[in-house]
Amino acid sequence: MERYIGMDVHAASCTLAVISEKGRKLKDFPVETNGQALVEAVRMIPGHKHLV
Repeated sequence: MERYIGMDVHAASCTLAVISEKGRKLKDFPVETNGQALVEAVRMIPGHKHLV
């Protein structure tokens, strides 16, 4: 199960978009621009991940 994660980064928050290997958007959600918050958000996404 491959997951591709797109990240739109800003000073106060980031938006993560999770895309399946077939190109279907599975989820998008905001995350605080903070190292620990970003790492935790990416870890919560199941499957083999590619951050692009």
